[in-house]
Amino acid sequence: MYEYEQLLNPEKVWVRLLKPGFDYPVGCFKHPDALYYPSEKVVFIATKPHNFGFWEVATWSLEETRLLGTLALSIPEGGRIIKYIPWRNGIIPQLSIGSDLSADNVIDSCVEYAMQLLASNNESNVNQYTLCNTPRSDSDTELKLYENIDPEWGVLMRGLYTLLKSWMIIGIDSHLLMEEAFMNLQISREAAIDIIRDHLRYNENPKASIKDVYNYIRLNFKLGEHLVKDLEMQCESWIQTKHPINEFAEDYTPGLMADDVFEPYDALISIYRQVHPQ
Repeated sequence: MYEYEQLLNPEKVWVRLLKPGFDYPVGCFKHPDALYYPSEKVVFIATKPHNFGFWEVATWSLEETRLLGTLALSIPEGGRIIKYIPWRNGIIPQLSIGSDLSADNVIDSCVEYAMQLLASNNESNVNQYTLCNTPRSDSDTELKLYENIDPEWGVLMRGLYTLLKSWMIIGIDSHLLMEEAFMNLQISREAAIDIIRDHLRYNENPKASIKDVYNYIRLNFKLGEHLVKDLEMQCESWIQTKHPINEFAEDYTPGLMADDVFEPYDALISIYRQVHPQ
């Protein structure tokens, strides 16, 4: 949740520390409107707030979702899944929203503020930052991914938000909260299907159905048939999870396996990496 101070200062750069104790990928992401900065001393993101809306229970802002979504999609399917865990946040008083977050002097100011924020919230039981050498897309591809994520495209942002949140939940507790992670993945799956269906309706088929979506995936995605089978199986598990009385089973818990969380993530990465604005 965001500090009230931030809502009163929408024209300043926001900084959020990522929580220590988790592995974060090496290599900065630099854009005039967004920064991801990993080091052994501090790992943080910096973004610029815009008037795209705010919700009290939101885990990340739209701008943070756009940045973290870019980092998640930068790792192709089958790669390591990174858990981005939000922590302390604040604003940098001396940096206006017009600041270029890719400029060296601005980055230095962000690092200095992040270190101060870390020191002011230092707790005796906080773990150290650790970095991992996870293969990512090249910088040009990452910038293209970022530019393709429109914060005003509600269904895309909802899909990426729940995709990120699913693995954040796994990071909090990989066993106790597995079902909750699966729920978020299924919201992301429905968003991905809606995006493809809207694409079909806009370009070629005003009455596009779920079957048309699956056919599109078969023809336009690598391992498309496998993706479709995976999506169909997820749909059945989703029905069992959200409806106590359903056509598949009535039990105290849905019959979920670990693969019901791991495999959907890879499938969704495949889809979202190919999403482009209309």
